[in-house]
Amino acid sequence: MRSRPAVILALSVAALMAQTPPAFEVAAVKPNKSGTTQANIGMLPNGVNFVNLPLRAVIQFAYGINQPSKLVGVPDWAVTERYDVNARAAGPVTLEERRSMLQALLADRFKLVARLERREVSVLALTLARNDGKLGKNLVESKGCIAPGNAAAQGAATAGAQTPICGPKTGGAGRLILVGTPIQQFTSLLGLMLGRTVVDKTGLTGSYDIDLAFTPEQPIAAGANVPIPATDPNGPSIYTAVREQLGLKLESQRDQEDVLVIDHVERQPSEN
Repeated sequence: MRSRPAVILALSVAALMAQTPPAFEVAAVKPNKSGTTQANIGMLPNGVNFVNLPLRAVIQFAYGINQPSKLVGVPDWAVTERYDVNARAAGPVTLEERRSMLQALLADRFKLVARLERREVSVLALTLARNDGKLGKNLVESKGCIAPGNAAAQGAATAGAQTPICGPKTGGAGRLILVGTPIQQFTSLLGLMLGRTVVDKTGLTGSYDIDLAFTPEQPIAAGANVPIPATDPNGPSIYTAVREQLGLKLESQRDQEDVLVIDHVERQPSEN
């Protein structure tokens, strides 16, 4: 009977430790005044090394947000001003632990206060363009491909085999080539290119080979290292290309979605 208080105390301490969010052992955060837009994203086994990133991007990494449109209340300076973040844990961390540590770091250094909220937002729905469901000539069901990283993939690449390797191929600016790709992955890429949430409402299952040629909405900066061939300035917009080449269409719709609302964030990080 006398051992019960010690047991209860041990359980209480364990419970408190379980509730304490993990934190980086060492972390340095400082503004980057280089004046360039070149950035580097380093995901280390035990932490992160972000160089010259806007604070909005760091917040996106911390909360696993893949679209800027899912962030609300971000101040203008968090998009234009850039920071270096170098943080290490005592040992290897999982993806979720890294995100939790980044959230704690943002709260500590930038006094970030944020919350998830369900809101009605505007999204782009990817649907079939034709009533009969006929697809475009550049969207065909895949006849099979080898998963990247598979031992057979290397052999196929070196031997020039007929079976292609699944995934994206180099197409240059304004061209997206995908092999053996589910439509959900295609919508994710569209969302990244358009900076909007794209929802798959095609009803298409399986994997597809996709070849999409379009004129990017944002022109490529002079001197940028972009694979050739170059973009055709007279080519179709991505919306037109999706309809004409793939037999699909993008249309704005209202949908319920979780967004991260920024209630407070400070411009100058606290001392390291």
